Amino acid sequence: MAVILFDIDGTLIDSTDQMTEAIHLAMEDMPHLVKPSKASVQSSYGLAGNAFWRKAIPDASENDIKEIRRKRHHHLEQTMQNQDVLFDGIRELLEQLTNQGHIVSTASNCGVHYLNLVLDSQNIRSYFTSPKCLESVNGKQKADILAAHREEFSEVDYLMVGDRSSDVEAARLQNMPVAICCFGFGTEQEWKTADHQLETPLDLLKFV
Repeated sequence: MAVILFDIDGTLIDSTDQMTEAIHLAMEDMPHLVKPSKASVQSSYGLAGNAFWRKAIPDASENDIKEIRRKRHHHLEQTMQNQDVLFDGIRELLEQLTNQGHIVSTASNCGVHYLNLVLDSQNIRSYFTSPKCLESVNGKQKADILAAHREEFSEVDYLMVGDRSSDVEAARLQNMPVAICCFGFGTEQEWKTADHQLETPLDLLKFV
């Protein structure tokens, strides 16, 4: 039995279209700002808190970011409604992992609202035990989420699954092996830093 910790964006799902639309809707009354492109939003995934917003919308002030984040919650609930944003094979992977007795959870730099929205809108909450994100553990970096899992589940086998160098770095800080999703949002250079490379979600079954 292992505890398998999943990043969300670029690992379980691709919500770039829905997120970009929600951000644009949240910025409708902010003509002084340039709305971010889909590519800009996607490249910002993996960054924590305001770092995401500063990269996606570099000209936004702190007050602008606060207002965009507030409005985006509502709009994202609408854009995610009835949308299947799971990568092909993820649902089957989660089912097989839980059937094999593994503990499956999350380790994402997102907030609690987004974590819950993904789990519920994609109907995958039942697969996850004690899902965590940066906000839920009051952390400053992704490694803090992994540490919270280790504190809860103690010294068992762990595997971090993500798609960016930030996932690899967090795993290294917690002395956990890491598998990287080559179908996600990372680069070939980032893939080389992981212990395992996954061309498809089901490739993970080779390593657990």
